[in-house]
Amino acid sequence: MGKSKFREIYDALPTRAAKAPKTAWVENLAEKCMVSEQTVRCWVYGTQKPDAIKQSIISRELGIPAEELFS
Repeated sequence: MGKSKFREIYDALPTRAAKAPKTAWVENLAEKCMVSEQTVRCWVYGTQKPDAIKQSIISRELGIPAEELFS
């Protein structure tokens, strides 16, 4: 199984800045979806998949269709 588009977006974020961009990205999505940061990390690594409502929120936030993000 290859990487999901969702994971590719996460991997493309820079690793160094005032606040780690990956951490900020995870925090933002966790806040928008009203879940823990750990849950978002599980989505990134593919151990869990967000439900349809959360996929819709993420899709809208990132401007990418859910079908592309979570294949």
